[in-house]
Amino acid sequence: MREYRIGEFAKHLGVTPDLLKHYEDQGIITPSRSESGYRYYPFQTSMLLMECVRLRNYGMTLREIREIVTAHQVDNAAVDRRLSENMSSLREEMLLDEALTANYEAFLAWKAPLQGREYDWDVRWSRPMCFLPHTDKYDFLRDPRIYEILKAWMSYIPIVKSTMKVERNGQITWGLIAEEESVRSLRLPVNDVVERIPQKKIFYYKFRAPLIPTDLEQVDAPEHPAFQTLQSLNLHCEDWYFRTTLMPADWQQDLRYQYGYYAIPIADG
Repeated sequence: MREYRIGEFAKHLGVTPDLLKHYEDQGIITPSRSESGYRYYPFQTSMLLMECVRLRNYGMTLREIREIVTAHQVDNAAVDRRLSENMSSLREEMLLDEALTANYEAFLAWKAPLQGREYDWDVRWSRPMCFLPHTDKYDFLRDPRIYEILKAWMSYIPIVKSTMKVERNGQITWGLIAEEESVRSLRLPVNDVVERIPQKKIFYYKFRAPLIPTDLEQVDAPEHPAFQTLQSLNLHCEDWYFRTTLMPADWQQDLRYQYGYYAIPIADG
């Protein structure tokens, strides 16, 4: 059976010499050694290595791979169960990758009308949303229900978006917001602290501009550019609105120049 030096063997199998050394250190493959210390890999080791790569690509850990390929007798049912679990995880990763790609493509389409201008607006019906409060203006909220589910929500940013809810009584709450459909499809956990925002007629004020001063973040603030536009249309806000941040427009200015939008629910009459 022909044997190969490490560089030649790695090249024939499309892997790196470092991978071969790593598998050797883990006791998965064992090359022979010449008197001068050079490693030599027999041709038959290629089949073992390909099996290791297959298991790795199916999501097996290095420990699991070693246990399978070095065992005298393999529990095939247990291996099948583990592979099935890995396939479920891979499907979830694929769904997330697809959702992130769709989210970024939607953002590119969203910001296209803002090229060469600082704002745009439209009026349309929103989809139902879910809002997870997280902080007030000065500190994290203390409700333990938030932290039971916060980690899962944070892991899906930017599909889940950072937003600020401003209420007529002056209360400002920062949190995370997502369409209810996304919450379901991503299987995000929901408990009693999550606020469901039903479908509403919304005035969307989209901006590519410096952040508006905090003292103007109040319902119906007359100097607020979003509300100036709203009033020019003879429309009025309900008792709250959201300001959602999407992406910095200029990374060189302390993230103060941003893309985002105001979602202002329109009051009846």
